[in-house]
This record gives sequence, C-alpha cells and structure tokens, in this order.
Amino acid sequence: MKTLRHKAFARLILSYLVSQAGSKVHRVALLVLVYLLTEKALWVSLVLGVQLVGTVVFSPLLSAWADTQDRKRLLVWSDLLRAPLVALIPLLGAKSLPVLLLLVFLVELLRDLHDPIQNAVVPDLVPKEEVDEANSLVLLADRLSEVLFVGVAGVLVAAVGPAFAFYLDAATYLASGLILMGLPSLKPQRLPKAGFFARVKEGIGHLASHPALRRAVGTLFVAAAFGSVETALGVVLAIKWLGVGSAGFGFMEAAMALGAILGGLALPHLLRRIPRERLFLLGLLLFGIFEASIGAFPFFAWVLPAFFISGFLNMAFIVPARSILQLNTPQEMRGRIFAAFGAVMNAAVLLGTLWGGALEGSLGAPGVFLLAGSLVSLAALYTLLTGGIPAPRETRQTQEA
Repeated sequence: MKTLRHKAFARLILSYLVSQAGSKVHRVALLVLVYLLTEKALWVSLVLGVQLVGTVVFSPLLSAWADTQDRKRLLVWSDLLRAPLVALIPLLGAKSLPVLLLLVFLVELLRDLHDPIQNAVVPDLVPKEEVDEANSLVLLADRLSEVLFVGVAGVLVAAVGPAFAFYLDAATYLASGLILMGLPSLKPQRLPKAGFFARVKEGIGHLASHPALRRAVGTLFVAAAFGSVETALGVVLAIKWLGVGSAGFGFMEAAMALGAILGGLALPHLLRRIPRERLFLLGLLLFGIFEASIGAFPFFAWVLPAFFISGFLNMAFIVPARSILQLNTPQEMRGRIFAAFGAVMNAAVLLGTLWGGALEGSLGAPGVFLLAGSLVSLAALYTLLTGGIPAPRETRQTQEA
C-alpha cells in the first residue's frame, strides 16, 4: 500500500474510515428509528426514496458549482455541517416525521456534495501510476467498514437505542472534518467560463460523448440495471428459497464483503498483468456468470462461496471503472463527472430492484438471479467483442513506446 506514503491521501483515507464508522451505524439506526416510530414499511421506503432523490436529481447540480470551488474547503464543511444535522435527528426528527425527512434530505445533500469530490481529488493526491491502487484502497476502506461496523451497529442500536448511534455519527463527522483540514488546497486548475447550467450540461455531455466513458458507463449502467437484483432479492433468496433465515442472509452479505476485501488487496497485482480497461470488462463478465450460477444452483453450500467470489469480482470492475472516469476527465470537471456517474448508477440500481422484485413472483428468486447474471455477462461480452474500452491517450503512447 505504497499510496499511503502520500500524506494528503493518507489523510483522505483516515477521514473516510472515521466517517464511515459513523455512517454505517447511522444507516441501521435510521431505519430502526423510522420503523419503531411508524411501524410501517412505507415510511422506511420514503426515507430511502428521499435519499435517492437527493443523489439522482441534486448531485449533478451541486457538482457544477463545486467544480469552481476549493475542493478541500467543500470536503471539510460538508462533514462539519453534517455533524449538527445528524445530532438533531433524535432531538427533533424523532418527534416529527416531516422534520425527520427534511433532516435526512439535508444530510443526503451534503453527502452528494462530499462523495463526488472525494472521488474526484484522488488523482490530485497520488501520481497517475498509483491511481488504481488508490481507488482500490478507498473501496477497500468502504468494505472494511461494512464488515467491522454494520454488525456492531445492530448490537449498539439494540443495546442503547438509536439516539446514541446518531450522536456517535455526529462525532465522527466532526472528527473527519478536522482531519481533512490538513489537506493541501485543492482549487481547480482553471476556472470554467461557462455559466452554471452550461457547466451541468458540459459534465453530462462529457460523460455521453467521450468514447471511453460512454462505453464504460453504458456497459456498467446495463449491468447494474440487471445485476443489482441482489440488493432486493438476496434476503428473499436466503429466507424463502434457501431456508437459512436472516442469519444465513447475514453470512451471505459478510461473504460478499470479505470477497471484496480480498479483491481490493489483490487488485494492484492483477493490474500489473491486465490493462484496467480489459480487467473492467473481464471482471464484469465473470461477475455475471457467478450471479447466474446462484440461480442455477440455489443451494447454500454453493451460494455462500458464489457471494464471496462475486464480492471479489465486484472490486475487479468497480475500481478500474473509477480510474477510467478519473483519467479520461479534465481535473476541473471530475466532480461533475462523478456526480453524473452516481446519478446514472443509482437510477440503474433502482431499475434493477424494481424489475427484480416484480419478476420474483413469476420466476422465483433463483430464476431472476439466473436471468440477471446472464444479461450482465452479455453486456460485458458485447463491449469486449465490439472493440472494448480505449485506454487514455497517454497510456497508449507509453505502451507503444
């Protein structure tokens, strides 16, 4: 992990780990709080819907403004401002559901400002040849936080109630903001002359018109629209078809997270042997095959290792995808690109969960997994057979030399 030699990047990773510890606890506490207050799944769905609207609708708009600002300042303040908002959830949100939804929406807006910037600044903090390893480390930190903190979150909320969890999350945002104050200035290399809405259009246009980005994001959108059925049907598969209950589902999710951790550790070695653009498509192709195998062989003895391998393969295509976005986008436009990318991917995940849930009644969860995985593999195979994804110009020149 030589990228941690770069002090600014090490600060970014440390702040991310600290804030993620609170965020994982926050997510569990929020869902528990809403259900305890209402005893209605509809309100839980409304909370999740408010979060999704923030990402899909407002993130591209916020990023068009953020790309003209010092990104260090925005990273710091988006964390510091979330601290009091999160602390107000048990104080005010627990007494009024409309206030709760408003607080959730405001917290989500700040997250939608923070996360694209965090992804956008990685190439500013490490050399180009270490971008893949840096992205791998960011995602590895995310998966580690899932393994370490999600289970703890459930125990903590059950033991002391959701209120303490929100105060803990507020403290982690405060700590993360203070850590990020040590970053160097991250101002754009050049200020765009275009107006606000022209910048929004420019970011979306770059994503749609750049050959490498168009093919990578297009392939990933199709794959996510089909492959994300696990989000909605993993628990159905565990309880209804495998008969292993919620405990078995927990083991399945843990297996996927552990596979992702191993994938994050192995990825730098794979990238020395396989170009990132090809690894992205091969990882996606194999991910689809293993997802389909879950439907073809719906036995817990196979599903558990298949989830583990799927977690490994998820890192094999997600990390290269981030690097492809970063290295094919001008520095001053990266925030908009990652915001647009997040909006596109969340829309795809929403489509996947909706059609997966709709088809489960007629096909059954195994049938949906089989169909979805096959379509993911077909999407990756089509891109592979029609020219793949072009490498950045500098990379091609280096390889030719």
